[in-house]
Amino acid sequence: MSPFEYIGINKKSKGSRGEIGFDEVFLDGQTESRVIDDERDNLNYRLLGLVLMMAFAVLFGRIYILQSVRGDDYRAQAEGNKSRQQYILAPRGLILDSQGKTIVSNLPSFELVAIPANLPTDPQILDSKINKLAQITGFDKSEMQAAIAKMDRESFQPQTLVQNVEKNAALTIIGDGPEFSGFAVQNNPIRDYKDPLMFAHLVGYTGKITQEELQDKDGQNYLLNDYIGKTGLEYQYEEYLRGIPGQKPSEIDAQGNLIKNLQEIPAIPGNNIKLSVDYDMQKVMYDSLVGSMKKFNETNAAAVVTNPQTGQVLAFMSLPGFDNNWFARGISGLEYAGLISDKNIPLLNRVTTGQYPPGSTVKPVLAIAALTEGTITPQTKILDDGVIRIGSYTYYGYNRAGLGVMDVYSAIARSSDIFFYTVGGGNPKNEVQGLGQDKIADWLRRFNLGKPLGIDLPNEKGGLVPDTAWKKSYKNEPWYLGDTYHYAIGQGDLLVTPLQINSWTSTIANGGKIMQPYILDEVVNIDGKTIVKKQSTVINENFLDPKWVKVVQDGMRQTVTAGSAQSLNTLPVAVSGKTGTAQIITNNLSETHAWFTAYAPSENPQIAITVLVERGGEGSSVSVPVAKDVIKWWAENRWQK
Repeated sequence: MSPFEYIGINKKSKGSRGEIGFDEVFLDGQTESRVIDDERDNLNYRLLGLVLMMAFAVLFGRIYILQSVRGDDYRAQAEGNKSRQQYILAPRGLILDSQGKTIVSNLPSFELVAIPANLPTDPQILDSKINKLAQITGFDKSEMQAAIAKMDRESFQPQTLVQNVEKNAALTIIGDGPEFSGFAVQNNPIRDYKDPLMFAHLVGYTGKITQEELQDKDGQNYLLNDYIGKTGLEYQYEEYLRGIPGQKPSEIDAQGNLIKNLQEIPAIPGNNIKLSVDYDMQKVMYDSLVGSMKKFNETNAAAVVTNPQTGQVLAFMSLPGFDNNWFARGISGLEYAGLISDKNIPLLNRVTTGQYPPGSTVKPVLAIAALTEGTITPQTKILDDGVIRIGSYTYYGYNRAGLGVMDVYSAIARSSDIFFYTVGGGNPKNEVQGLGQDKIADWLRRFNLGKPLGIDLPNEKGGLVPDTAWKKSYKNEPWYLGDTYHYAIGQGDLLVTPLQINSWTSTIANGGKIMQPYILDEVVNIDGKTIVKKQSTVINENFLDPKWVKVVQDGMRQTVTAGSAQSLNTLPVAVSGKTGTAQIITNNLSETHAWFTAYAPSENPQIAITVLVERGGEGSSVSVPVAKDVIKWWAENRWQK
């Protein structure tokens, strides 16, 4: 049998066309195999094409996103890889007095800064550099480490480590620049406060911006290394005083090494602000006040001078002061601890935030209230025999022997307590009924007491005007007649600021207008153009009868001609005023605040002054001499000039 017989000769199947030869069998096998391979090849190409199409779609989509959607972002990142932007702090505007004298300027100061993104990542190398910098500058290493620990290590913005670096130390660091990569020395402008003890509470101070302040100022172009006004006028007029930072771009390589500096955009200084305050008057008031306090061994005082016709503040002082240059250059923890622990509270602005019983300085206001309400007339006579007895209670005047028969003029001039006890709460010895506590409170509020006057300084206090409802709410006690008596002579729970006493003095002086006190006169840009001019603002007017104001004016004039401030009679201008001695502790006459408030000239007032010496004793002996020095200087150097 042929080896092929089984396959092709004897085997038959359905559809067979008979016997086939070897070549047909062979060809049939090839044909079947080729059909199967062709089908397999066609299937693989389709799959491959589909895969390729999907891949290209993804690729083109990614290219579109990179170029069109996020192209600007990546382009900016690429530019950032070869350039760095260093900002130049702008000098703040000057603060000038009414005559153009400089109160606050700027001076250069070296600061050691860190550029967090360029700092060594190896902790040991970083620690070694910090240690060397601490040795060069003399500043505490641990404080530098703590500051760096708080930084965003991806930031390229310089952040201050040490302020007020000495020049030699700064030059050493600059000379060894490559050794201190990630650190740099900047020459930044800081504030230079002239005569800080005289002006500290008025102008305030600046300091480094905090993270909280930076977030609050988001979008206002503040920098991590920036300065910002913290208190006083520096805070109040931050928007005008602050300049526009400059830019100092540079090109660097991939390792952060400088290739070249690019064109610098200079910083633009802030606007200058001109005040109504007179530098020379301030100096006279400071010297006189310090001298008076030394004489009586006191340390705390306040004084303010205004123009009663406009509300302009001419002089402004709170003592003790402090050196606000400490804050400008970077106050140490020890220095700050000393300030806040000082029992005399040097950081307290006593003119606007100190709150005190006004004592007898309030009597002119009570007189206007009583005359207006018909409680008394200019002809009303009240016997001051030194005491009022109500049942088992006894109320003494400051002169227990009595001052004799008083009318409203002499009661103001000689500061009769018995007269004003009677005006306030009545007196069984005569028919005067008294205003009563709630009417007194109402009249004090008409003079804008109990709320701030709106001076252009932060944190002004409004004082306290108590009444029956207040005492019931806060002390859970009824109001007693004794409370009314104390109220009527500026004692008890009544609290005011020196600025408020000056305000009611000015209101009486100008005939009945409450003027809003203000310090800023104008804002001037770097081209010398005035961009803001302050205008006077009337808080309240036409609420007083001119004839009753005139009665009180005459009484205040008699304070000087025949009363407790006769030492002012030698001045070249006529002065009207009111002394005050306010008890700090009830029934303790050994500790009293010394007040004096006045205006001049009496016939056409242009200046109103209020002086307080804490625990100074009698206003006539402590505060009047200060007012005398200031008014005398003003009359000789500013009046009608």
